[in-house]
This record gives sequence, C-alpha cells and structure tokens, in this order.
Amino acid sequence: MTNIEKKEKLQSLLAKNTGREEFYYTCLEEIDDLKTNYNDYMTTGPIDVETELERLSSADYDLCAAFLTMLLREDYFSNGAFERRYRNGQVTAIVERMIELL
Repeated sequence: MTNIEKKEKLQSLLAKNTGREEFYYTCLEEIDDLKTNYNDYMTTGPIDVETELERLSSADYDLCAAFLTMLLREDYFSNGAFERRYRNGQVTAIVERMIELL
C-alpha cells in the first residue's frame, strides 16, 4: 500500500468521528501497521501510557502506529479506555500525526 493510500485510509478513519476501537483495528490491519510488538517501541516498563504519549510530538510514523496499537491493547485490559482517550483527543492526535508524517 502506498503512503497516499495509507493517508486516505487514516483520513477516512478520522471522518467517521467515532472512538469505536474496531474501526481503528481494521484500519491498522488494512494498512499493515498494526504493531503487535508495540512494547518494543516503548521506554517504560511496565508501560506507562501517559509517559509514552508525551513523546508524540517527536514520534516517527512507526512509533505513532505503536502508540495507537498500545491504546487498542489498553482497551482490551481496561474496557472503555480507548473511547475515553478518543474523547480526550489523544487518539485523534496520534492519527493526525501519522497523516502529517505520510
């Protein structure tokens, strides 16, 4: 998939204006950017989501994909966490950074 196609998929994801995690999982899978090894990208252990997200402004594309995967996995362990982070603007900020980097 080209960067232009990835950018279009991510933009359509934002246009849905929803925090439903299944849309984000599907999108990351379709663009082949679901980072199952997301913990390899993190600097804290155990992972401290808030500390990790402070790195967003300087993150490269792969780190942003790892951040998004991290938030999706966080929701698995803490049901509803992804929706809360979406409402707080954290999910959108990651996707916007990914689009910017493409």
